[in-house]
Amino acid sequence: MYKTLHADFDGNSWEDFCQSCFVLKYESEGYQRMPAWQGDLGIEGFTRTGKAFQCYCPDADYNPDKLYEEQRDKITKDLNKLETYEKQLAPYLDGTKIKQWIFVTPEYKNKSLVRHCREKAKAFRNKKLSILDDDFDVLIHELKSFSAQIPVVLNYNKQKISLNPSERSSESDIANWKTTEITLVQNAITKHGQRLNPTVTSRDNKINTLTQNSISSFLDGNILLRSWQTNYPEDYEKFLRVISLYEKRVEEECITNTGDNNELYKRIGSDLRLKLKESFAYVDSIMIDQLAEQVLADWILRCPINFE
Repeated sequence: MYKTLHADFDGNSWEDFCQSCFVLKYESEGYQRMPAWQGDLGIEGFTRTGKAFQCYCPDADYNPDKLYEEQRDKITKDLNKLETYEKQLAPYLDGTKIKQWIFVTPEYKNKSLVRHCREKAKAFRNKKLSILDDDFDVLIHELKSFSAQIPVVLNYNKQKISLNPSERSSESDIANWKTTEITLVQNAITKHGQRLNPTVTSRDNKINTLTQNSISSFLDGNILLRSWQTNYPEDYEKFLRVISLYEKRVEEECITNTGDNNELYKRIGSDLRLKLKESFAYVDSIMIDQLAEQVLADWILRCPINFE
């Protein structure tokens, strides 16, 4: 199995996943799947506009050199099938010339693979095959090439998006941030103090712990948001819109609150999680909690949550 941010894949599950993405992304270009039954002809689908696709998932998480060798050899082997099965492919293409042969793999780690594709494209242009366009090219598409389709496909397959960046904020990161964002830190200290009863034991220590937790959730959440923006830019933009609209409601709730501040804070957090679940049903519950914690921390550090 090959592990990715979104799911673990083997050859079959990767092809199934890719086929679903192709149908969504290239429907307007007349995408047509090519089942491998009775022989693999070197493409697993094509569009009427001249794009042809071949999927490949590594058997394991190889190091960059080994992954390059496996992907290079797979590209070479499957491109050769275009020449071997030129006559068999022609009736399926029915006059469509292949302009781009696209190698679809979860990721590649060695830029030499790009050079290999360029060299192969040039070599196959020189072959003058009847099924290839004069400007025939060989490209690599990764998982991130289908960022708009991934949420739809995962939701359809009852899977959930769950980003888990390996990077985390360290104690030194938190300490450095606190020295440069003194005003925001003071905001958090004041607001967490307003959540606690004046007579509670070890009050200062508890306020400091709550403040430290907010800063950690904010910094770790920012790392998660950057990953989400990179992998799912459209959903990230939707997230910003959802939070912006809900933030106005939070400000009004704080202004009009006449009850317990801590109860208000817990209610805001509960409503926020519910709003995120409704807006992003295809996102894993742990990631929803992480996003909510980042937003709550941001609102504490700034002023949307402002206890009167």
